[in-house]
Amino acid sequence: MTKPCPGPSLASSPKLKAPAGTCDTHLHIVGPFDRFPMSEERGYTPPVNGVEEFETFADTLGIDRVVVVHPSCYGTLLAVTEDALQRLGDRARGIAVVDPSVSDAELDRLNEIGFRGLRFTTLLKGGADVGGIAAMAERIKRLGWHIQMFIDAENQLAELLPALEALPVDLVIDHMGHFSPGAGVDHPAFQAMLGLVKSGRCWVKLSGAYRASDQAPGWEDMTPYAQALIETRADRMVWASDWPHVMLWDKPMPDGAGLLDWALSWDVDDATLKRILVDNPAELYGFG
Repeated sequence: MTKPCPGPSLASSPKLKAPAGTCDTHLHIVGPFDRFPMSEERGYTPPVNGVEEFETFADTLGIDRVVVVHPSCYGTLLAVTEDALQRLGDRARGIAVVDPSVSDAELDRLNEIGFRGLRFTTLLKGGADVGGIAAMAERIKRLGWHIQMFIDAENQLAELLPALEALPVDLVIDHMGHFSPGAGVDHPAFQAMLGLVKSGRCWVKLSGAYRASDQAPGWEDMTPYAQALIETRADRMVWASDWPHVMLWDKPMPDGAGLLDWALSWDVDDATLKRILVDNPAELYGFG
């Protein structure tokens, strides 16, 4: 039996008024399990948090657009994420996890539904094998898709860097690279990630601070990472909630309002904040 996850807390109202078009670029839809059973190979068992629960969360925070990232507990069974995209309509885009044997016709079908990239992870059971990244990147280049990576950059980026630099498509790094607060912005791996960002072909999600921080609920020890990333290429930063916070066992469950209000700790003007919340995700995911 896999380890069960706690569910998210109900979000309170944020202090930050989200500008029109704000996009949450990373969340997962889970269940209902009678329609969408999870993979038997999963590494965790989350509670149901479906489209209805997400819409309540989004309305509270003022989120207009969303990127639904296929959760690893479903392996390559995409039905739950496909259903979410169809129900949410043009306000939603998707990130898929696929088997390397997937056909070009199937990729075309996923593109029509609203998928815009493939996710690979080096951290989770049930995630895709990173060995096929380059081959899949070549196949999705014609679609204008990108590769999304969930990695422990602090310990893995040095090994992965040559392959990531050689990708023929844009790269998106989840959760600021999953650095620990003690590593610091001068860490060689973080500097290497900044180098990827400087190239213009690497985007970073300003998210997941609550997973690494030792300073809940404000996560001030993670703000220097966000600030350094923004100062490097604000036009390559996007924000995400990471709702419903699966696999959170050893850290406090965040209030959704705090996830958006964390942006108030960044030293940015209103135009830059709008770029991160609205304009950059519109460009990356193709929102009209």
